[in-house]
Amino acid sequence: MSHSVQDLSRALWPELPAGTSLLHGAVVRPPYWSYENGQYLGAELQTVNQQAALQVPGVVACVRMGNFLGVLAVQAEQAQQGAALLDARWATPVAANQAALPANEDVAATLSTPDQSYEWQSAAEHQETAWARACYHDKQLYVWAHTQRPAALLIELQALSGLPSEQIHLQDIAGNQADAYDCAMDAAVMAFGRPQAVQVRASHSADTIRLSVFKGTAEQNDLNAHLRATRWQLNTLSGARPSLAAILCGQPGLPSSGPAVKNDYFSAPTPNYDGAAASSDPDSLAQATIFAQESQFDQDCHSLGLDPLAARLEQVSSPQGRDLLQRVAEQSDWSEPLPAHQGPLRKGRGLAYSHIVEHVPGQAAREQWSAWAVDVSVDTRQGTLSIDKLTIGHDSTELGNAEQAPESAPALADRLGRWAQQLLNNGVGKGDEGSSDRPVRGTADKPAVQLVKRESAVGQPLAWNQGVELPAAAAIANAIFNASGIRLTSAPFSEQSLALGYQADKTGSSKKRKAWWGALAAVATGTVLSALPWRPAIAPVGQVDTSIFSELAIERGRLVAIAGDCMVCHTAEGGTPNAGGLGLDTPFGTIYTTNITPDKETGIGSWSYKAFERAMREGIHQDGRHLYPAFPYTAFAKISDEDMQSLYAYLMTQEPVKSEVPETKLPFPMNMRPLVAGWNLLFHRDPNAYVPDPTQTVQWNRGAYLVNSSGHCAACHSPRNMLGAEKGGEANFLAGGFADNWEAPALNSLSKAPIPWTEQELYQYLRTGYSPRHGVAAGPMGPVVAGLAELPESDVRAMAHYLSSLNPVESEQEQTHAAQAALLEQNSRSNKEVMLMPGENLFNGACAVCHDPRGGPVLFGARPSLALNSNLHSEHPDNTIQVLMHGITRPAQPALGSMPGFKNSMNDEQMEDLLNYMRARFAPDKPAWTGLKDKIATIREQKGHL
Repeated sequence: MSHSVQDLSRALWPELPAGTSLLHGAVVRPPYWSYENGQYLGAELQTVNQQAALQVPGVVACVRMGNFLGVLAVQAEQAQQGAALLDARWATPVAANQAALPANEDVAATLSTPDQSYEWQSAAEHQETAWARACYHDKQLYVWAHTQRPAALLIELQALSGLPSEQIHLQDIAGNQADAYDCAMDAAVMAFGRPQAVQVRASHSADTIRLSVFKGTAEQNDLNAHLRATRWQLNTLSGARPSLAAILCGQPGLPSSGPAVKNDYFSAPTPNYDGAAASSDPDSLAQATIFAQESQFDQDCHSLGLDPLAARLEQVSSPQGRDLLQRVAEQSDWSEPLPAHQGPLRKGRGLAYSHIVEHVPGQAAREQWSAWAVDVSVDTRQGTLSIDKLTIGHDSTELGNAEQAPESAPALADRLGRWAQQLLNNGVGKGDEGSSDRPVRGTADKPAVQLVKRESAVGQPLAWNQGVELPAAAAIANAIFNASGIRLTSAPFSEQSLALGYQADKTGSSKKRKAWWGALAAVATGTVLSALPWRPAIAPVGQVDTSIFSELAIERGRLVAIAGDCMVCHTAEGGTPNAGGLGLDTPFGTIYTTNITPDKETGIGSWSYKAFERAMREGIHQDGRHLYPAFPYTAFAKISDEDMQSLYAYLMTQEPVKSEVPETKLPFPMNMRPLVAGWNLLFHRDPNAYVPDPTQTVQWNRGAYLVNSSGHCAACHSPRNMLGAEKGGEANFLAGGFADNWEAPALNSLSKAPIPWTEQELYQYLRTGYSPRHGVAAGPMGPVVAGLAELPESDVRAMAHYLSSLNPVESEQEQTHAAQAALLEQNSRSNKEVMLMPGENLFNGACAVCHDPRGGPVLFGARPSLALNSNLHSEHPDNTIQVLMHGITRPAQPALGSMPGFKNSMNDEQMEDLLNYMRARFAPDKPAWTGLKDKIATIREQKGHL
């Protein structure tokens, strides 16, 4: 098949053809779906009432083709609102919750509660949400997307359009790492025959691939009986299939593509279609399946006292697979005993195997075999682990490309070693959330990697492709279990998962008594030290030896500094970064931030690590002075040892800047720094690093660590008492506060947002500074979002996950959010009473061009909905006044666009009229704001937040 494929990995989205506008699409999936043996067996679309959807401003059209249903609109949020309002009636021949159950009632009865579940986080650190764009212009079909299956996609596009191959142009946007196979076909279906281009973005509902194990009854010592009685359920569709759009449109005869796992000991997982979301990434599904089934096989072998290698050799039917397993075992010294335990250090060894068959349209199926043997070391005291050795074997029916030089053995070994480390989440910026006494490491320890190669019969090297990586996670998990007895069931892993396993495993009255006495002693010691009005100085160092800090540690420290907003507070307006001098307005007076560059005279260049850590955890200056709690050491105390050491390494390797900052002069008695000792005694009793909660997940703990340590979110988002301390108690935690003359809204159940924050909305806001259902980041939050953009995606997702747990939204409730948003928008358009208010003309003249809810094109960046804006629904008008008065001159992300301020074009009376109008129109269920005159006058005198 002839076609045009271009690599645009380093380019932005290309320019659309002249005169072509861009629409956004939202797809409505059936309530459940099934695809077996080339047949669609899911719910059938009967009727669709489009009237309500078409009344949403910005909605252009509804698209129906067979069981495919979508909405097109000017903005993505409008398309989502329209899709939520479609009245679609589906015929469901089989109940959704019965679709995946076997006919045998005895077996079905065992599938109520799984005996074990394995999870694979398919949204890796470098992945973004899958998205695609399609355009039909001048009898040419253009599709921009990233996919691992371009040949299959091109076949589907040709079947959809009926165009000859030379008129179809698939351009690979490789910079978008998430596979957009389904998105590409969704966009193409909605764009074909239309003058506009269409863009579709996938939802994040299927980030976690889950495989559940159901163990039937079997003879106690019979492995074969155990394997036959085991059933698996999967929360996604099979990866080897056509696109969902093609399936739903009813296109016949399309080949399935993608890797399929061939397992000789377990039956294939049965998809559970009750609310399941389709996986558009077949490689992640293969990784998840192999991780789960190889881990469970190892667990079964352990339970029956069987050698995992011997058991696999008995079960694997493929001669290539058995030969590969034997050669990997021999080269890894599998039969040799492991070293004896040395104190808390335990050694473990694990094995895993994979066999996949990859279907490629127009070609013979390709088979790949891979086997990994992994040696690990586990510290049972610290809950940390490291990979010591990897032995990796690969076999394939695919030959390498004779026209390209094969990947060298050292390069291949390095790539696979890095992949193994990535599975442990040991990348930059992911610190140990538990305590650690280890110093900053000079270099990351790399495991020894042995490759077991086989040459083809024709003397040409075999292809070592991504299939070689598939058994890695299971082999590591099996090695960890062999060393520690702890089974990790969620991958990729982190050292924290192991630490949590140990914490959950530590039970017994004697241990509890020791922990109680230890905690009591720690509290007593901390209380005595905190109560001291004067603390001894820590001697300055003549020269900090920065050569001991690795690039990894320095980069890690940079990310810790970004998460902590160090530069935001320690940089004066127009000043040098981190040179201090910014005045922080507090109820007690102005406090000037210090110089934290490594200048010996005016900065921290003479501070030892001990002095730096004391300042961060206890709020004590190198010279013994108490620091004012405007410096959030109460939160920074929770930073892990390794992150703290990395932060020190980063700051000490920056350019020193000699900068004298203004002296902080608070009125009496706040100018008496020894009094801060009493403040610490009352409000800072625990200067220790964050300790993970063993009852929560790794992601939750990671989010809690970031939010409550370097992120110090409570410093702004929690209310404070008369002494300036965060109010205690669960009800006050993140219950809303004020910072820099802006309201920091509540993040818990006291949130005033008209549409509750979901985990995905929180992630989008923290990552981009914009949530279509809540608004844009402004004021002090703008620089926070700009910093979070540099953190790993997994960290920002962890923060969103943790914050969403403080005010959880049930899935049933979340499904109604688009309809709620559409109703709020409709009410803001139909409120005739406000049209007679004096603010109507002011709004039409100053605001409507960007914020008119009646639709029209987006002229400048994002166009936040005012009917959904959290600030207009707040009890306090401060943020709305700040934005109206001073504008948004430095958006969190350039693409959001800026907003002008009206300080110089509206007087106080006009500003009050506009505020009253906006409150009445966009938050009609809320009482009118009071005290606006005084607030407006006060905020007018402020400089505003750049």
